[in-house]
Formats: sequence, C-alpha cells, structure tokens
Amino acid sequence: MKTVIVFDTDDEEGMKNTVKIISHLATEYIKDQTFLPTYQIPFGKIELIKQFRYYANLAHDDDFGRLRHAKAFVDKIIKDKTPF
Repeated sequence: MKTVIVFDTDDEEGMKNTVKIISHLATEYIKDQTFLPTYQIPFGKIELIKQFRYYANLAHDDDFGRLRHAKAFVDKIIKDKTPF
C-alpha cells in the first residue's frame, strides 16, 4: 500500500490530523518502531517498584515529600533510562 500525505504548514488542524494518520499507519505497518517518539519508560515493573521504594525512603526527610522533589526524581529516572 502506498499513501501520499500532505503536510500543509498553513493549516494547523490539518497538521494535527496528519500526525495522527502517520502515527496510526506506523503503528499498524512498521514492526520496528525504535525511531518513533515514545513516552514509555523502558524498564519493567520490578525496577519501577525498586525506584519507588528508593524514593519512599528519601521522602522521610522533612522537605523531600513535596511535589517538586517527586517531579525531579521522575525526571531523573526518565533521563537515565531513555535511550535517546
């Protein structure tokens, strides 16, 4: 199957729709999607539990339980584990 898709930079709604179409087609037809953007954390449930347990131990400090610390911790995990 061949498909030609126009990406018109003057049409914001059209650009969004084009991205949706490309994402759908790539998901359906490409088996190796390593080049596609992903927001999945590339590690399993057990490692995530270990990371969470480590954070829980840190959270016992007086100021560490704040949202900004949780965000910084998650950002660090994602940065350390993301291959790109």
